[in-house]
Amino acid sequence: MIVPSKRIRVGLILPSVNVFIEPELNRIAPKNFTFHATRVLLTETTPEALIQMENDLDYACRLTASVVPEAVAYACTSGSFIKGLEWDKQITEKIEQLVGCPAITTSSVMIRALKALSIKSVAVATPYIDRVNEKEKKFLEDNGFNVPVIKGLQITDAEMLHAQTADTIYEMVTSMDSKEVDGFFISCTDFRGLEVIDRLEKKLKKPVVTSNQATLWGLFKLVNYKGKIKGYGRLLEEA
Repeated sequence: MIVPSKRIRVGLILPSVNVFIEPELNRIAPKNFTFHATRVLLTETTPEALIQMENDLDYACRLTASVVPEAVAYACTSGSFIKGLEWDKQITEKIEQLVGCPAITTSSVMIRALKALSIKSVAVATPYIDRVNEKEKKFLEDNGFNVPVIKGLQITDAEMLHAQTADTIYEMVTSMDSKEVDGFFISCTDFRGLEVIDRLEKKLKKPVVTSNQATLWGLFKLVNYKGKIKGYGRLLEEA
């Protein structure tokens, strides 16, 4: 008789507009990982709206707790860095207290992933407006990184964000390469960066991290999963 692998139940707390992270994680994660999403309302990607998402977090945590996950990710990059290091820490602690299991934010695993790949000077590609990019740059710098360049597509509307192609992201990142940069981060869990990691790393000969890739990697660490995934960057293959 074949004994199935132990199923690992993971909670995701997402911005309500997000359409990419669930299919991406389900596509590349091991089949015994199951993802169970709860949403918090996001109307547009502005600092004010990102901060307001936290108003729904307590209820989202209670809903997530009802599926009894082994780990939870607050899977919004900008929503977790928008008010700095202490805000990110508070979100993590609240989720762990209310859900009763280990938790990460995408911003916290962004930092760990860049460090795991020995990236010290990072170019950042985002869909965000400049006011949000300024917050991300400060968050990275406060964690010890050099950010010689950060570019955003100046998008606040979700449907416009969803319309951006993987080729647009590829061209955006390749245009940011320089001798100052030793790695790249593609920010936003609702952005199609995962599709171009492999192409970019082959082209640029430098590591590339994305929000969804880093979130999955961070969840693997929380549940002590040791497997590797090929085709989606050095982080999931090596780190």
